[in-house]
Amino acid sequence: MSKAETVAGSIYAGGWIATLVYLMFFDGFQYNWWNWVIVIPINFFLASIWPVYWLILHWIF
Repeated sequence: MSKAETVAGSIYAGGWIATLVYLMFFDGFQYNWWNWVIVIPINFFLASIWPVYWLILHWIF
């Protein structure tokens, strides 16, 4: 791997983790006994597409 690929991968991984932490703990969503089955996978999906989430989806919803 080149240095640029390593840096890009680190930036993407850092953005993924930061977005997941934001969605799980700081978004203000109220978790209860049933919705974690639906909401947590959605949070993982949104964290995996974090550039799209922060550029478009966060500001629309």
